Amino acid sequence: MKRLSCILLALLLLVGCRQRTISPRPESKGDYIAHEMPTAAPTIQPPQASPTPAVTEPPRPALATFAPVSDTEPLFAEEVLSQDGEPIFSQIRALLSDKDLSKQDFHNRLSAIIAQAEEMDQTLRLLFERGRTLTEERKESTIDVLRELVSDGMVADLEDTYSKCGGEGEALPIEAYRESIDALLQDLVSMEPRTVSFFTLSRNGAREYMTVLSRYMGEPVDLDTIWNALDELCQTEAYALSAAIKADPEVVRRKEPISLGSFDRNLSLLRRINQNLCSLPDESLLPVTYVTEQEKEMDLLQLAFRYYPGMTFLKAYGAQAPEEQQARWASAPNGYLAGLAVHGSYAVISYLESFELEYVQYRWYEEMLYKTLTGISALLIHYYGYSEADLAEYLKSWGAESFTEYLYNAAMFDPFECVIASYGYYQYLDICQAALDAGCENEQRFLQDYLAAGPAPFRELKEYMVSLYQIEG
Repeated sequence: MKRLSCILLALLLLVGCRQRTISPRPESKGDYIAHEMPTAAPTIQPPQASPTPAVTEPPRPALATFAPVSDTEPLFAEEVLSQDGEPIFSQIRALLSDKDLSKQDFHNRLSAIIAQAEEMDQTLRLLFERGRTLTEERKESTIDVLRELVSDGMVADLEDTYSKCGGEGEALPIEAYRESIDALLQDLVSMEPRTVSFFTLSRNGAREYMTVLSRYMGEPVDLDTIWNALDELCQTEAYALSAAIKADPEVVRRKEPISLGSFDRNLSLLRRINQNLCSLPDESLLPVTYVTEQEKEMDLLQLAFRYYPGMTFLKAYGAQAPEEQQARWASAPNGYLAGLAVHGSYAVISYLESFELEYVQYRWYEEMLYKTLTGISALLIHYYGYSEADLAEYLKSWGAESFTEYLYNAAMFDPFECVIASYGYYQYLDICQAALDAGCENEQRFLQDYLAAGPAPFRELKEYMVSLYQIEG
């Protein structure tokens, strides 16, 4: 993820954190969009400091019910190519990291990946013919991933891993694998990107956007709730950054990467954080056989969110959850996972003894402000149909109109990721606070019980977690 310009961010905070007016959300009138400026003044609350965790052994309860929103047909090209080639890329990675496969199992899983690539290619061509959106940035990033998937190095890794599997099996369908990925690659190369949200081209675009967002969240979502959550989170982040700049104006000019110098050292620290926070199983769950060069260059805050103990790790953790939770983890909503992943990145702050605490906090809130403002921009663009000029007008209320092009492109690149990450984290904080108010002794205990409960709709999780501590009390 690209980092916001520190100097411009300072201007944002110095201007945007003054008393401003902001509406709960833009007014919608049928299929028309009214771009009125806001009217109500916000109440800005400082972020809460996390207490020092204490080591406890909590019970491991499980929620009884979970009814995820049913999958729908992908609605646009960006959806098919979500997360730069996922899920094909993640499945290849998982295949290379699984040490216990037989040759036949390896063959069957690779064949399933081939079939998925062929289906993805057909769906992508069909959607594009119907006028669905594909941004230039997403096109180029996905092309890079697909080329890596059919590179000589990747093919050699597949063949080498297969040779180490036990038992008997059919010959590895390497040529079919190359052909299926190549076909997808060539069709993608030939597609002309479109830079307008496809939701603005559809009469029911706003409803379709919320349908996809609901599927990612794992429950029906209410636009007012999401808008208010992101706005409140954005205020908190802006307040924290403003305080950091006021305490040390030079912080905006510091450029040190948040890294211990190598991927291995960074990963070692993240494993230690995981063990101290919640004592989850470690090496057996983390697929590190194949790591991209891009991932190795991530700083610790990004690595913690994307990889460990973030999204990749949580999905692997869910695969080894108790049997009664397997169904929920198999369809784990991204809102639940992303909220935990953001919390995991925040936990890094107190472990970086080689960095000044204030600087790391500044950088974390800077990253989060980027995510949250991008999420708000995505709602405005894809639900309300804002143009880049409309977005610039709205961002004046934050003193952030100079970021318009940056935020517009980021929201076009992925209409959902930053909405989901910000809202998921907001819900995690809200449920945590409700649990502490109900008698939970500290945040570490809550985190352990939250993971033990497993994925579920946020409303159900909140009711369950509160009742858990009320019963104990």
